Amino acid sequence: MTADPITAAPPAPPQGHSASPQPAEQDARAAFVRKMRPAGAISAAVLCLGLALNWFVNGRFEIRTDNAHIRADITQVASKVQGYVQTIHVADNQLVKSGDLLITLESDDYAAGLAEARAGLERARADESQARARIASQRAAIASAEGRSAAQADTLAETRAAEQSARASADLSASDLRRYQDLADKGWYPRARMEAAVAAERSMSAQLLQAQAAVTAQASQLTSLRAGVNQARQDLSVAEAAARSATALVQIAEARLRAAELNLGRSEIRAPIDGVIANRNAMQGQLLSPGQIALAIVPASQAYVIANFKETQVRTMKPGQPASLTIDAYPGLKVSGIVESIAPATGSTFSLIPQDTATGNFTKIVQRVPVRIAIAPDALSTGLMRSGLAAVVTVSARPEKR
Repeated sequence: MTADPITAAPPAPPQGHSASPQPAEQDARAAFVRKMRPAGAISAAVLCLGLALNWFVNGRFEIRTDNAHIRADITQVASKVQGYVQTIHVADNQLVKSGDLLITLESDDYAAGLAEARAGLERARADESQARARIASQRAAIASAEGRSAAQADTLAETRAAEQSARASADLSASDLRRYQDLADKGWYPRARMEAAVAAERSMSAQLLQAQAAVTAQASQLTSLRAGVNQARQDLSVAEAAARSATALVQIAEARLRAAELNLGRSEIRAPIDGVIANRNAMQGQLLSPGQIALAIVPASQAYVIANFKETQVRTMKPGQPASLTIDAYPGLKVSGIVESIAPATGSTFSLIPQDTATGNFTKIVQRVPVRIAIAPDALSTGLMRSGLAAVVTVSARPEKR
């Protein structure tokens, strides 16, 4: 059943009245507005005063730029030796620690080189031992020759003493013979005794000659022994030179052994720092040459920010001032930092084509000065500070209180 349209319609307002609010309601609303207007004005004034005070206390010292990016000193890991890639132990974006094994190269050639170097070292050490043994033998020979020479010198001294005794006896016999001859010429001395004196003088002369010959022989033998000593000393010098040469060869062999050990160790490429693997270029079976980049390691825990401030903003900026960072990738993350250093030149100075202002169409452009911002350790520990992310940096250049 449908309702009667006449009875269902709302009652029409009486003539002469409109649908606007009653005067009492309008008066109440106007009164409320009049009461709240002073409060709103006071609130607006307090807000403006607070903003002005905040600007005076903090805002006028804050230097801000959105030309900032996170950076990290990325380490390019390259092979130090040539070899084919045998095994790759890491993947992209994998976290590694310093010393972790990254890539293994085929090492058979380097193992053979190490064995050859060890054999060469053993041979050099054996040659050195022989050279030192020759030195010891030569020194013993010198000592023996010097002993014989000393004994021969003593013998020569005894022989010369015997020669002096024989000379004295010969002189005495010659003197007696002259006296006996004078007496015999006067007839006062028997001829038989005269002949005995002549025989004695001849015997003493013969003994003197024999003693002189013995002295000559002993002196010649002593000269020969001393020459032998000198020759032994020269041989010792030669043996010592040979020993020094053998020692040098041992040092060369040891250096070759160390080089072979290094080459064998370098067939295992290990992480030089802590970080995250990135840009892995090496493939299994690939031939890596010395210096060829195999992969990169990004040290996420050592990231920093390079903020490019206008040249007019850095006049009051100095290292040690606090900074606040807002990372575009993480809008709600508040990061703190400290001004670490200010570049000694503008960014355009280091460009491939430096700016040339000596032209007729010069247009002055505000230059940018790179400023390095150290990120707080608590933000670095999150692992979110990835190299290349854009950031907004605000530095507080409030002067220090004196």
